[in-house]
Amino acid sequence: MFNMFKRYQVEMSPEVRGRITDGGEPVAGIQVARTLLYEGYQNGKEQLEHTTTDTNGRFSFKPMVVKSRKPGGIFGQNLPVLQAVYVERDEQLFSLWSTSKSWKSIQPLADLMLQLNCDLQDKEVQHLINATNYGGLPRQSVTSICHWQGELISTYYNNELISSYDEI
Repeated sequence: MFNMFKRYQVEMSPEVRGRITDGGEPVAGIQVARTLLYEGYQNGKEQLEHTTTDTNGRFSFKPMVVKSRKPGGIFGQNLPVLQAVYVERDEQLFSLWSTSKSWKSIQPLADLMLQLNCDLQDKEVQHLINATNYGGLPRQSVTSICHWQGELISTYYNNELISSYDEI
């Protein structure tokens, strides 16, 4: 049944690694932000961190795992973790990662967060990741300018399924 007194490990974010380019050229010195929200941690207060890309455009964030009693409560089992990684350049926001996920680790999502290799020239798309075999949703939505392919990933641009990024 429910265990309201047990403290559960909640994965706010796995390790994040990536590289930012613009037209294929590394973007050095740009600030990358990661924001995380979970109602079961600090009353849902936004957890905001920043890092800066190195000379090759690379950046990273350490994993963030917290303890919470919420997953053991009758109303807290399905509280989502909101994750976003983004950059701002010339007053424009570029979403490298934006999703709402379970409080548990979901391996395909964790794998993609180690591959946030994005070009600022690329169009923002919606990826639907089939994470059912990993404790996630059959259509886990991730919005990003990062372009991935794989058997678990379906990609949409303007709500239309695309088979190749050349279509956009």
